[in-house]
Amino acid sequence: MTDHSPHDAPAALACSIDALSVSLQLRDAYTRHHCDRVGLLARSLARHCSLDPAQCDQIELAACFHDIGKIGIPDDILLNPGRHDHAEQAIMRQHPEHGERIFLATGRADAADVARLIRAHHEAFDGSGYPDGLRGESIPLGARILTLVDAWDAMTSDRPYRGAMERGRVMRILDEASGGMIDAYLLGAFQDLLRREPALA
Repeated sequence: MTDHSPHDAPAALACSIDALSVSLQLRDAYTRHHCDRVGLLARSLARHCSLDPAQCDQIELAACFHDIGKIGIPDDILLNPGRHDHAEQAIMRQHPEHGERIFLATGRADAADVARLIRAHHEAFDGSGYPDGLRGESIPLGARILTLVDAWDAMTSDRPYRGAMERGRVMRILDEASGGMIDAYLLGAFQDLLRREPALA
């Protein structure tokens, strides 16, 4: 067995992240590009909310890999452009837990913190989300940021089954979800961010 210098550890961890990125790209190119966009939006919103640099780094990393668990979803469900039935939906809803396990396996010092955000990115502010039914501020702040920017990007991007939705319509949908799926405070902060940095939209 070859001995490795402690100085090799950062390079090895960077390689593990690169390997995850390539795996996601090969599994589903749409998901990879979506995750990249969500990463940019999540970091921008975290900074706008005056979170410290370490938190911003973790939120961006979780955003970039929030859908990595979809690697574990069968093709006939993941790539199906139609509406999922109840059984298929239950399988799709396993991806946050898959993602948590995958990211924990990176061995990073922050793996547990990032994996926690990945697991919680489909929780809803009113407790109706999954996988744990967390409610309000029991949902990690970073995960609440992910929920919001994930929804924004999913609706404002072209999907296999529909074109991108108009930005004003998407914001009205998010307004209606405020206090339900979405944290109302963060939605206000996001709206302010887009006014200040319209290129992000």
